[in-house]
Amino acid sequence: MWWRRSAPEVATARVIAPVIGALYVAGGLAVLALVTLWVGDLDGRAAVLGAIGGVAAVAGASVVRWGHQLPRPLFHLLVLVGTALISTVVALAPDPVSALALAGIYSFVAVAAFFLFAPPLAAAYLLTAITAGTVVLSVRGVPAGPVVVLAVVTCTIALVVATLVRRASTASLDGLTGLANRRGFDDSLEEALRVAARSGGRLSAALVDVDHFKAINDQHGHAAGDELLRTVAGEWLPRVPRGAVLARHGGDEFALLLPDHDGPAALAVVEELRVASAQVALSIGVAEHRPGELASQLMRRADTALYRAKAAGRGRSALHDQPGTGRRGVGGRSR
Repeated sequence: MWWRRSAPEVATARVIAPVIGALYVAGGLAVLALVTLWVGDLDGRAAVLGAIGGVAAVAGASVVRWGHQLPRPLFHLLVLVGTALISTVVALAPDPVSALALAGIYSFVAVAAFFLFAPPLAAAYLLTAITAGTVVLSVRGVPAGPVVVLAVVTCTIALVVATLVRRASTASLDGLTGLANRRGFDDSLEEALRVAARSGGRLSAALVDVDHFKAINDQHGHAAGDELLRTVAGEWLPRVPRGAVLARHGGDEFALLLPDHDGPAALAVVEELRVASAQVALSIGVAEHRPGELASQLMRRADTALYRAKAAGRGRSALHDQPGTGRRGVGGRSR
């Protein structure tokens, strides 16, 4: 289903952090503006509201600057904490009109949730925010009519964001196979490199080429070639390890990203996948990421290994920097 792909492909940490951080800053400044401009008596609530607004603004600025280094689960926490902070300031607002105005910040939860999470989970966060807002506003004496209007507006914003996210996510998918396309793969690779740099984990990448694909197109037509590519994708996708990213890199070339796999482990994985491709022969090049290496350098080494596999007779896999690791298909089939 599209929602299982959209969040990880669209909402990478480098994209999420400035969005959530900016929403925190905007919410904090809105609260500070209320405290500054309010001419009535806020009693002791002014200090509390000012503190919440200031902390939210500073925290948001910090997330904008350094949030791309945060592990993904913390963004869930930021959305939940934001909902709790909004509920608190609404409860402390000086009057029902101010409470309703501050409750508009709940729309930020809708934006963050549907930008960051898959729709089922985002809908749960949205429901939590709307429920919390309804309860707090009712306690503050806000009539039901404005509360319903606020809920409708917030849900509409959520629907618009979800639609935009869906369209953006399909831009990273290959229309023929349903896999990630090159753009989607490159985004996933950049994210995996950041995770590996932060955690010190292993990371490998592989390039897969369908042997003699041009001859298949020439002899049987492009429709047969397209069907073959869909078949390869269908055979591989259920077998790739959890957390791996399989993409159509272009033409008859596929790419496989294997987090938490060193070179030999990645080579073993692609060998299993290659053997599973009963209808076609594949040549595969594998490279393990080196500390400090750029994405382009890693993929260039995988391409070098792929070229070596082809030069050795095709229908085999090769690991970069380890001559002699090329493995040929069962029965020594020639491609």
